[in-house]
Amino acid sequence: MGCCASTVSASPYPAQNPNNGNSSSRAINQSQPASQAMIPRPSTNASNRSGPHPPPQEQHHQRRHRDLTKHPTKDLKPHVWKSQTRTWTRAQLDEERIAFFDTRTSGRQEIWQAIRTALEILWAGGDSEENDGGLATAQVILKAAGVTIPNGDMTAAVYDGFGARYDLPEHIVSDPTNIVELPTRSEEEEEGDKSEDGGETADEDELLRRRREDIRRGKAVANPDDMINIKVKLSDRDNRPLVVTIDRNDLVRIVTKKIYEESGLEPPKHIRIAYLGKILVENKTLQEQKWNEEHILNGLVLG
Repeated sequence: MGCCASTVSASPYPAQNPNNGNSSSRAINQSQPASQAMIPRPSTNASNRSGPHPPPQEQHHQRRHRDLTKHPTKDLKPHVWKSQTRTWTRAQLDEERIAFFDTRTSGRQEIWQAIRTALEILWAGGDSEENDGGLATAQVILKAAGVTIPNGDMTAAVYDGFGARYDLPEHIVSDPTNIVELPTRSEEEEEGDKSEDGGETADEDELLRRRREDIRRGKAVANPDDMINIKVKLSDRDNRPLVVTIDRNDLVRIVTKKIYEESGLEPPKHIRIAYLGKILVENKTLQEQKWNEEHILNGLVLG
Protein backbone atom coordinates (compact mmCIF):
# COMPACT_ATOMS: atom_id res chain seq x y z
CA MET A 1 0.00 0.00 0.00
CA GLY A 2 1.01 3.57 -0.30
CA CYS A 3 2.21 5.66 -3.21
CA CYS A 4 5.39 3.65 -3.59
CA ALA A 5 3.46 0.56 -4.50
CA SER A 6 3.39 0.00 -8.33
CA THR A 7 2.22 -2.68 -10.65
CA VAL A 8 3.45 -3.66 -14.11
CA SER A 9 0.85 -2.92 -16.74
CA ALA A 10 -0.07 -5.65 -19.12
CA SER A 11 1.58 -5.31 -22.61
CA PRO A 12 -0.57 -5.73 -25.70
CA TYR A 13 2.34 -7.61 -27.42
CA PRO A 14 3.35 -11.15 -26.56
CA ALA A 15 6.43 -11.50 -24.44
CA GLN A 16 9.67 -12.28 -26.33
CA ASN A 17 11.62 -15.36 -25.57
CA PRO A 18 15.32 -14.55 -25.31
CA ASN A 19 16.11 -18.02 -26.63
CA ASN A 20 14.04 -17.51 -29.74
CA GLY A 21 16.25 -17.09 -32.80
CA ASN A 22 13.76 -14.79 -34.53
CA SER A 23 14.21 -12.21 -31.85
CA SER A 24 17.81 -11.47 -32.92
CA SER A 25 16.90 -11.02 -36.58
CA ARG A 26 14.05 -8.77 -35.57
CA ALA A 27 16.38 -6.73 -33.47
CA ILE A 28 18.84 -6.36 -36.35
CA ASN A 29 16.12 -5.21 -38.69
CA GLN A 30 14.85 -2.73 -36.18
CA SER A 31 18.34 -1.36 -35.65
CA GLN A 32 18.96 -0.48 -39.37
CA PRO A 33 19.08 3.24 -40.10
CA ALA A 34 15.95 4.79 -41.49
CA SER A 35 17.86 6.01 -44.53
CA GLN A 36 18.60 2.45 -45.60
CA ALA A 37 15.07 1.35 -45.03
CA MET A 38 13.78 4.08 -47.36
CA ILE A 39 16.04 3.14 -50.35
CA PRO A 40 13.68 2.32 -53.26
CA ARG A 41 14.02 -0.95 -55.06
CA PRO A 42 15.46 -0.79 -58.56
CA SER A 43 12.78 -0.72 -61.23
CA THR A 44 12.55 -3.52 -63.75
CA ASN A 45 10.70 -1.36 -66.29
CA ALA A 46 12.50 -1.50 -69.66
CA SER A 47 11.69 2.14 -70.39
CA ASN A 48 13.76 3.20 -67.37
CA ARG A 49 16.78 1.19 -68.54
CA SER A 50 16.76 2.77 -72.02
CA GLY A 51 17.52 6.28 -70.78
CA PRO A 52 15.50 9.46 -70.74
CA HIS A 53 13.02 10.16 -73.55
CA PRO A 54 11.68 13.50 -74.72
CA PRO A 55 8.06 14.16 -73.88
CA PRO A 56 5.43 13.16 -76.48
CA GLN A 57 4.94 16.80 -77.51
CA GLU A 58 8.64 17.14 -78.34
CA GLN A 59 8.68 13.88 -80.31
CA HIS A 60 5.72 15.08 -82.40
CA HIS A 61 7.45 18.41 -82.93
CA GLN A 62 10.58 16.70 -84.20
CA ARG A 63 8.65 14.48 -86.64
CA ARG A 64 6.62 17.41 -87.93
CA HIS A 65 9.72 19.58 -88.57
CA ARG A 66 11.81 17.10 -90.52
CA ASP A 67 13.95 18.81 -93.15
CA LEU A 68 11.96 18.35 -96.35
CA THR A 69 14.61 20.10 -98.45
CA LYS A 70 16.90 17.08 -98.27
CA HIS A 71 16.13 14.69 -101.10
CA PRO A 72 18.46 11.92 -102.26
CA THR A 73 19.44 11.93 -105.91
CA LYS A 74 20.53 9.30 -108.39
CA ASP A 75 22.34 9.38 -111.68
CA LEU A 76 20.18 10.56 -114.54
CA LYS A 77 18.78 7.82 -116.74
CA PRO A 78 16.85 7.97 -120.02
CA HIS A 79 13.08 7.66 -119.94
CA VAL A 80 11.80 5.11 -122.47
CA TRP A 81 8.08 5.02 -123.17
CA LYS A 82 5.50 4.24 -125.84
CA SER A 83 2.50 6.44 -126.52
CA GLN A 84 -0.81 4.62 -126.05
CA THR A 85 -3.26 7.51 -126.35
CA ARG A 86 -2.17 9.54 -129.37
CA THR A 87 0.23 9.72 -132.29
CA TRP A 88 3.15 12.11 -131.93
CA THR A 89 5.08 13.78 -134.72
CA ARG A 90 8.30 15.74 -134.37
CA ALA A 91 6.58 19.06 -135.01
CA GLN A 92 3.91 18.33 -132.39
CA LEU A 93 6.51 17.44 -129.76
CA ASP A 94 8.51 20.58 -130.46
CA GLU A 95 5.47 22.83 -130.15
CA GLU A 96 4.23 21.11 -126.98
CA ARG A 97 7.62 21.47 -125.31
CA ILE A 98 7.96 25.14 -126.18
CA ALA A 99 4.46 25.89 -124.90
CA PHE A 100 5.05 23.85 -121.72
CA PHE A 101 8.10 25.77 -120.56
CA ASP A 102 6.66 29.10 -121.66
CA THR A 103 3.58 28.68 -119.48
CA ARG A 104 5.15 27.60 -116.18
CA THR A 105 3.82 29.83 -113.38
CA SER A 106 4.81 27.91 -110.23
CA GLY A 107 8.30 27.11 -109.06
CA ARG A 108 11.50 29.08 -109.61
CA GLN A 109 12.26 30.28 -113.10
CA GLU A 110 15.97 29.51 -112.80
CA ILE A 111 15.13 25.90 -111.99
CA TRP A 112 12.81 25.61 -114.97
CA GLN A 113 15.56 27.07 -117.15
CA ALA A 114 18.08 24.52 -115.86
CA ILE A 115 15.63 21.67 -116.47
CA ARG A 116 14.94 22.95 -119.96
CA THR A 117 18.61 23.31 -120.80
CA ALA A 118 19.32 19.78 -119.60
CA LEU A 119 16.41 18.38 -121.61
CA GLU A 120 17.47 20.22 -124.75
CA ILE A 121 20.78 18.38 -124.54
CA LEU A 122 18.97 15.07 -124.12
CA TRP A 123 16.56 15.84 -126.98
CA ALA A 124 19.53 16.48 -129.26
CA GLY A 125 21.26 13.30 -128.11
CA GLY A 126 24.29 15.17 -126.77
CA ASP A 127 27.39 16.15 -128.71
CA SER A 128 28.99 13.92 -131.29
CA GLU A 129 31.83 13.21 -128.87
CA GLU A 130 29.48 11.91 -126.18
CA ASN A 131 28.44 8.27 -126.20
CA ASP A 132 25.80 8.51 -123.48
CA GLY A 133 23.28 10.69 -125.30
CA GLY A 134 24.19 13.75 -123.25
CA LEU A 135 23.27 12.26 -119.87
CA ALA A 136 26.53 13.30 -118.18
CA THR A 137 26.30 16.90 -119.42
CA ALA A 138 22.65 17.16 -118.39
CA GLN A 139 23.52 15.73 -114.98
CA VAL A 140 26.16 18.43 -114.44
CA ILE A 141 23.68 21.20 -115.33
CA LEU A 142 21.02 19.88 -112.96
CA LYS A 143 23.50 19.36 -110.13
CA ALA A 144 24.86 22.90 -110.49
CA ALA A 145 21.30 24.23 -110.13
CA GLY A 146 20.70 22.16 -106.98
CA VAL A 147 18.19 19.88 -108.68
CA THR A 148 17.73 16.40 -107.23
CA ILE A 149 16.11 13.40 -108.92
CA PRO A 150 15.48 10.65 -106.32
CA ASN A 151 14.59 8.02 -108.93
CA GLY A 152 16.97 9.14 -111.65
CA ASP A 153 13.92 9.44 -113.95
CA MET A 154 12.80 13.01 -114.55
CA THR A 155 9.19 11.94 -115.06
CA ALA A 156 8.99 10.51 -111.52
CA ALA A 157 9.96 13.52 -109.39
CA VAL A 158 12.28 16.50 -109.62
CA TYR A 159 13.03 18.76 -106.63
CA ASP A 160 14.88 22.03 -106.15
CA GLY A 161 17.07 22.98 -103.20
CA PHE A 162 14.06 24.19 -101.19
CA GLY A 163 12.14 20.93 -101.55
CA ALA A 164 9.67 22.18 -104.17
CA ARG A 165 8.55 19.55 -106.66
CA TYR A 166 8.56 19.99 -110.44
CA ASP A 167 6.41 17.58 -112.47
CA LEU A 168 7.36 16.73 -116.05
CA PRO A 169 5.11 14.79 -118.45
CA GLU A 170 6.58 11.98 -120.52
CA HIS A 171 6.38 13.77 -123.86
CA ILE A 172 8.31 16.69 -122.40
CA VAL A 173 11.17 14.53 -121.14
CA SER A 174 11.73 12.25 -124.14
CA ASP A 175 10.35 11.11 -127.48
CA PRO A 176 8.06 8.08 -127.57
CA THR A 177 9.43 4.97 -129.22
CA ASN A 178 6.56 5.04 -131.72
CA ILE A 179 7.01 8.63 -132.92
CA VAL A 180 5.77 9.20 -136.46
CA GLU A 181 8.50 10.48 -138.77
CA LEU A 182 6.97 12.48 -141.62
CA PRO A 183 8.75 12.37 -144.98
CA THR A 184 10.99 15.36 -145.74
CA ARG A 185 10.21 17.64 -148.66
CA SER A 186 12.49 17.47 -151.67
CA GLU A 187 14.18 20.53 -153.13
CA GLU A 188 12.05 20.22 -156.29
CA GLU A 189 8.86 20.39 -154.22
CA GLU A 190 10.10 23.44 -152.33
CA GLU A 191 11.06 25.21 -155.56
CA GLY A 192 7.62 24.44 -156.98
CA ASP A 193 5.95 25.97 -153.93
CA LYS A 194 8.05 29.11 -154.30
CA SER A 195 6.96 29.59 -157.91
CA GLU A 196 3.31 28.93 -157.07
CA ASP A 197 3.37 31.41 -154.20
CA GLY A 198 4.89 34.11 -156.36
CA GLY A 199 8.17 34.04 -154.43
CA GLU A 200 6.61 34.73 -151.03
CA THR A 201 8.51 31.81 -149.48
CA ALA A 202 11.94 32.87 -150.77
CA ASP A 203 14.90 32.99 -148.46
CA GLU A 204 14.05 35.41 -145.65
CA ASP A 205 17.67 36.31 -145.04
CA GLU A 206 18.13 37.44 -148.64
CA LEU A 207 14.90 39.43 -148.65
CA LEU A 208 15.81 41.16 -145.43
CA ARG A 209 19.30 41.97 -146.70
CA ARG A 210 18.00 43.42 -149.97
CA ARG A 211 15.39 45.49 -148.18
CA ARG A 212 17.94 47.04 -145.85
CA GLU A 213 20.32 47.67 -148.73
CA ASP A 214 17.61 49.44 -150.70
CA ILE A 215 16.75 51.64 -147.74
CA ARG A 216 20.40 52.49 -147.19
CA ARG A 217 20.88 53.48 -150.85
CA GLY A 218 17.66 55.47 -150.95
CA LYS A 219 15.94 53.15 -153.39
CA ALA A 220 13.29 52.38 -150.84
CA VAL A 221 12.09 54.55 -148.02
CA ALA A 222 10.72 53.06 -144.82
CA ASN A 223 7.49 54.65 -143.72
CA PRO A 224 8.19 56.13 -140.26
CA ASP A 225 4.59 55.54 -139.25
CA ASP A 226 5.05 51.80 -139.73
CA MET A 227 8.24 51.53 -137.69
CA ILE A 228 7.69 50.39 -134.10
CA ASN A 229 9.83 49.19 -131.22
CA ILE A 230 9.02 45.81 -129.73
CA LYS A 231 10.25 44.34 -126.45
CA VAL A 232 11.33 40.71 -126.36
CA LYS A 233 12.27 38.73 -123.22
CA LEU A 234 14.75 36.04 -124.22
CA SER A 235 14.56 32.81 -122.25
CA ASP A 236 18.33 32.31 -121.99
CA ARG A 237 19.08 35.45 -119.99
CA ASP A 238 17.81 37.48 -117.06
CA ASN A 239 18.56 40.90 -118.56
CA ARG A 240 15.99 43.50 -119.43
CA PRO A 241 13.84 42.81 -122.50
CA LEU A 242 15.58 43.33 -125.80
CA VAL A 243 14.28 46.32 -127.81
CA VAL A 244 14.11 45.75 -131.57
CA THR A 245 12.83 48.08 -134.28
CA ILE A 246 10.59 46.43 -136.86
CA ASP A 247 8.06 47.31 -139.50
CA ARG A 248 4.57 46.59 -138.24
CA ASN A 249 3.89 44.84 -141.54
CA ASP A 250 6.79 42.40 -141.08
CA LEU A 251 5.88 38.76 -140.91
CA VAL A 252 6.82 36.93 -137.73
CA ARG A 253 9.61 35.09 -139.55
CA ILE A 254 11.18 38.47 -140.44
CA VAL A 255 10.70 39.70 -136.88
CA THR A 256 12.40 36.55 -135.62
CA LYS A 257 15.40 37.17 -137.88
CA LYS A 258 15.78 40.72 -136.57
CA ILE A 259 15.56 39.57 -132.96
CA TYR A 260 18.16 36.89 -133.65
CA GLU A 261 20.58 39.45 -135.11
CA GLU A 262 20.16 41.82 -132.16
CA SER A 263 20.50 39.02 -129.57
CA GLY A 264 24.04 38.05 -130.50
CA LEU A 265 23.12 34.37 -130.67
CA GLU A 266 24.97 31.98 -132.94
CA PRO A 267 24.01 28.70 -134.60
CA PRO A 268 22.75 26.18 -133.70
CA LYS A 269 20.74 28.46 -131.44
CA HIS A 270 17.46 29.69 -132.87
CA ILE A 271 14.43 31.61 -131.64
CA ARG A 272 10.69 31.01 -131.57
CA ILE A 273 8.38 33.85 -130.62
CA ALA A 274 5.57 33.18 -128.15
CA TYR A 275 2.77 35.44 -126.97
CA LEU A 276 0.23 34.72 -124.22
CA GLY A 277 1.41 31.12 -124.00
CA LYS A 278 1.11 30.38 -127.74
CA ILE A 279 3.76 30.02 -130.42
CA LEU A 280 3.15 32.64 -133.12
CA VAL A 281 2.63 31.59 -136.71
CA GLU A 282 5.58 32.65 -138.84
CA ASN A 283 3.71 33.60 -142.02
CA LYS A 284 1.50 36.17 -140.29
CA THR A 285 2.18 39.58 -138.78
CA LEU A 286 2.07 40.31 -135.08
CA GLN A 287 -1.11 42.37 -135.45
CA GLU A 288 -2.83 39.54 -137.28
CA GLN A 289 -2.25 37.40 -134.21
CA LYS A 290 -3.87 39.86 -131.78
CA TRP A 291 -0.61 41.20 -130.37
CA ASN A 292 -0.84 44.30 -128.18
CA GLU A 293 2.01 46.72 -128.85
CA GLU A 294 2.28 47.47 -125.13
CA HIS A 295 2.97 43.84 -124.27
CA ILE A 296 6.33 42.06 -124.10
CA LEU A 297 6.94 39.13 -126.41
CA ASN A 298 8.67 35.93 -125.28
CA GLY A 299 11.70 34.83 -127.27
CA LEU A 300 12.27 31.13 -126.73
CA VAL A 301 15.93 30.31 -127.34
CA LEU A 302 16.28 26.75 -128.59
CA GLY A 303 19.09 24.57 -129.83
